[in-house]
Amino acid sequence: MVYHLSSIARRSLSYAWLIVLLALPVLASSEIAEQEYRLRIDEFHETLVQAMKIADVHEREILLAKSISPLFDTRRIAAVSLGRTWRSMAEPQRAEFVELLSELVVATYADRFDEYNDQTFITDAVTSVKAGYVVQTKLIRRNGEFVRLDYVFRDGGIFNVVADGVSDLSLRRADYNSIVKTEGYAALLTHMQDKIVLARAEK
Repeated sequence: MVYHLSSIARRSLSYAWLIVLLALPVLASSEIAEQEYRLRIDEFHETLVQAMKIADVHEREILLAKSISPLFDTRRIAAVSLGRTWRSMAEPQRAEFVELLSELVVATYADRFDEYNDQTFITDAVTSVKAGYVVQTKLIRRNGEFVRLDYVFRDGGIFNVVADGVSDLSLRRADYNSIVKTEGYAALLTHMQDKIVLARAEK
């Protein structure tokens, strides 16, 4: 017995295949992006491990700056952190602030990752979110304890790191705006410079 598809059925089948074919490039593009972000974070973690094996803080900064500068979107971090203050700033002032913030980020990482005790990093997953991608990882200590580190990407750069559910960007925004509101923008710059000096101080 031979069965013949009706014209409506044939059209429905054709539309179904069209939808699948149109979705393939999107799926492929998403998978490529996820692989790229996973690779970038894995490389960053390798650099952090290398940095932890370097005793001199300035040498650690030199190594980390090469990895952090192209990976972190410090301009976006600056804009979100300052909010209304950022919108009122002229471009030269913005550029100076971004430069100081970049220096602070590098100095902070060099200070926090200053000693190697068999720590390891594991990348658990890369998920697509409305505004970008999140790379979910763990920093596992020698005793088995771990810290969850989620890297939030937007437009190709990291603009937030969430450690055990605590958003670095949210803390920074609250801190910076509080200082600007109570003490002024100049006081914020002094506050950031003091943090850089403290990060570089000998333990």
